Amino acid sequence: MKTYHKLIATSLVAIGLLSFASCTDGLDIKPTAELEDEFFDSELRLQEGVGACYASLANMYGALLNDGGGIHEILLLPGDDIANQDAGRGALDAFAGLNSSNGQVSIIWSRLYQTIYRCNFILEKLEEPESQTVYKTDGLQDINKGEALFLRSWCFYRLWDLFRKAPLQDKRIHSISDAILPPSEGFQLLDKAIEALEWAATVLPDEEYWDLTTERGRAFNESAYGLLVKCYTLRARYNNRDANDYQKAIVAFEKIKTRQLVHFAENFDYQFENNAESLFEYQAGHAPEQDNAWLDNNFGGGVGQMGAMYHYSTSHWGNYNTGIYGPTKKLMNAYEEGDPRKENTFANYTTNVNGDVNIPGAPWEKFDGYQLMKYVKPGRCWFEQTWGILSTNNTRLIRYGDIKLLAAEAYLQTGNKPKALQQVNDIRKRARRSTEDGSVSVVPADLTDVTMESIMNERFIELAAEEGIRWTDLRSWHAAGYIDLSTWKPIDFGYNYDEANFEFEVPKHLLFPIPQGEMNTNPLMAAAGNNPGYE
Repeated sequence: MKTYHKLIATSLVAIGLLSFASCTDGLDIKPTAELEDEFFDSELRLQEGVGACYASLANMYGALLNDGGGIHEILLLPGDDIANQDAGRGALDAFAGLNSSNGQVSIIWSRLYQTIYRCNFILEKLEEPESQTVYKTDGLQDINKGEALFLRSWCFYRLWDLFRKAPLQDKRIHSISDAILPPSEGFQLLDKAIEALEWAATVLPDEEYWDLTTERGRAFNESAYGLLVKCYTLRARYNNRDANDYQKAIVAFEKIKTRQLVHFAENFDYQFENNAESLFEYQAGHAPEQDNAWLDNNFGGGVGQMGAMYHYSTSHWGNYNTGIYGPTKKLMNAYEEGDPRKENTFANYTTNVNGDVNIPGAPWEKFDGYQLMKYVKPGRCWFEQTWGILSTNNTRLIRYGDIKLLAAEAYLQTGNKPKALQQVNDIRKRARRSTEDGSVSVVPADLTDVTMESIMNERFIELAAEEGIRWTDLRSWHAAGYIDLSTWKPIDFGYNYDEANFEFEVPKHLLFPIPQGEMNTNPLMAAAGNNPGYE
């Protein structure tokens, strides 16, 4: 198997892979047929095209301080695990004034569609007879197709979860008319993701197929199975706790044979990126060396988004321009005393990297002395200077701990309580062995029984501040009838300051609004109207 060390950004521009901000906000300059044919005249060139699909993740998860941050930051805000002290984040943190003109919502929408466009571009090229003739490596063409389908499915999954009626863009757009698509209906986006993933899982290789020194971060078969578990479980919740979907989630879960739980902290440490628990992660770059094979992106060499979200200076806790992210009181109270996951998720800001003691003041006092530290705890970050710590750690998008707890839910809902209990206790056993000093904690102890309530609580603690998982859980559990968000008050979200500005409404805030730019440029979307509660 050949290896391909670098994406070629200039080539991506040349072939028009700089995708547009939404379905219809604008189109790339259409390349000539001759230029496209020249670009895809070798197996190496086709790999660069596939690499462009991965590179677009940098546009979603990169620092990009000039336009409001990446997707991870935005998705942390709506749930009841993490809050932000910055009033400017209130539209997503407290749902105050959330509307279709919100710039952060538009960022999510546009960057997901950028990735979709790139995937559709390469999928079209892979089907052309001219492209098929240049492959020299057996099976690589199908593998490349599987990679593009996996990445597109990730975007479809996100769009369905957050926006529901986002247009199903499953073909390359060649003209403005191609971009005028109707809103998707029902489970259409999620169904399309599942269909593609079921095929991709059969053609994607084992992880060992890739040279992890030069091709790390490429999807493998268990990446697809992990995303299938997420998709099937989500559909089951929204589809009246559908037992068939829960069973399909189990089938996908049991296809994952090589993953295992590692020390909890290793999931957020640059030294253990792409470890045995990881199913898929965004490959952030380690500036200034920029040694990551998947680093190049449209905005130049970037670093991981965590450095922009959380900045630990030598004199205080702070960050660049996004305010302070901290745990809600509800989350802090959910941990048993002595649970090692707490010390690996948060740190107290009263002591800085120099050992100096600080007196907490505004805004840090709002979080009772704690700040979110999953990806930026001292010693966990690649890039450390006397003036502070910049985290360029990979964002773990799918990890086995998450999938095991989804499997626990699926087993429980299909009547296999022993298997459900096993998955939860595996997570708790790993937690006991994740102390910082190498000892084994006595908490959390194994459960003797398992219920939906215990699974939900375990996910709250285990997955706090990871990729907006909590917000997806809350809304889909509401749809399944496990909880009733319509009765929740600010205290239920752990919202512990300025409660007068808390404006959560059901059903309005169960989805994000369709961005106004899409409504203005797509008459089919405009005719259908925005999501409920939004004008």
